[in-house]
Amino acid sequence: MQVSKIEVDDNLQETTKHGSYDFPMAIYTDKFNLFKDGYIRWHWHKELQFSYCLYDKVTFFIENQKITLEAGEGIMVNSNVLHQIKPYKNSNCMMFSIDLDPTLIGGNKHSLIEKKYLNPILETSNLKFICLKPDVQWQENILKYIRKVFSLWNEKPYGYELEIRNYLGSLWLNIIRELKEEIKDSVSAVSHDEERVKLALQYIHEHYAEDVSLNNIAMIANISKSECCRSFKRILRVTPFEYLMEYRTLRASELLLKSKKSISIIAFDVGFNGISYFGKVFKKYMNCTPSEYRAKYSVK
Repeated sequence: MQVSKIEVDDNLQETTKHGSYDFPMAIYTDKFNLFKDGYIRWHWHKELQFSYCLYDKVTFFIENQKITLEAGEGIMVNSNVLHQIKPYKNSNCMMFSIDLDPTLIGGNKHSLIEKKYLNPILETSNLKFICLKPDVQWQENILKYIRKVFSLWNEKPYGYELEIRNYLGSLWLNIIRELKEEIKDSVSAVSHDEERVKLALQYIHEHYAEDVSLNNIAMIANISKSECCRSFKRILRVTPFEYLMEYRTLRASELLLKSKKSISIIAFDVGFNGISYFGKVFKKYMNCTPSEYRAKYSVK
C-alpha cells in the first residue's frame, strides 16, 4: 500500500487506522517521489513501526537525533514517539514500513506477555528507537523476520496471518533478550521536552492563521522563550518559527487542492502577510511554487 500524505490531528497523532480490529497491522511501501510533500511529516502513533530501506538512503528524525538508513538496513520506532522521515538526497529512495498494534504480539490486554515482555519496552522513556544493521547478528535476525513478514503480506499464502504473527513473536523475542538488562529497571515517563512541545504544537495548530509569536507559544508551554526554542530544537530539530512556517505551508498545500481560491487569498488564510514571502517559504518546503503544486496535484 502506498499513501501520498500522512494525515495527523492537532497533536500530531496520525489519524490513519492501521489494519483492522481483528488483525491490527498494515504494511506500506513508501516511494518518496509519490508523497505530495516529498517526505513524511512529523507524527506519532500508538503502533510499533518497523521500517526497512529498500533503495538508496532515507533519514529518520527522532527527537534530537538523525538516523540515516542505507538499503538493507532498518529501524524500530517505539510506540508514541514523534518522528519524521525524509529522503537522504535522492527523492527516488524507497522503503517499506510495518505498523502494528502491540496486541498482535502480546495478545489480550493485561496478559502476562504484555506485562512482562511488551510494556517494559513500550513504556520506557529512554528507548525511542532501535537501529537494525545487517552486520550485527541479533539485528540481522530481526531484519530477516521483517523481510519474511513483508513477503507473506504481499503473497498471502493460506495461513499467512498465523505465520506473520509467529515471525513477529520471534522478532520481539530477539529484542527483549538483547535488551533485557537495559530495560528491567526503566521507569515509565514522558520527557518534559516532549510534554512542552506537544502543548506548543497544539497551540500552533489551532492558531496558525493568526499572528503567532514566540511569546504566545512559550506561555502555553509555561516556559521561557529561550527554553521553548531549546525544547523544539531537541525534539523536532527546528525552531518554533520554522515549525510554524512549515505547518502553514502544509495547510496551504491542502487548500490549493481542495479550494478554488486564489493563491494570494490562500496565503492570507494560512497566516502569511505577503504573497512573495509565501511563495518563497512554500518553495523552500515543497520544492515548487504554489501554482506548480496546484497544477501537479489537482484532480483534473
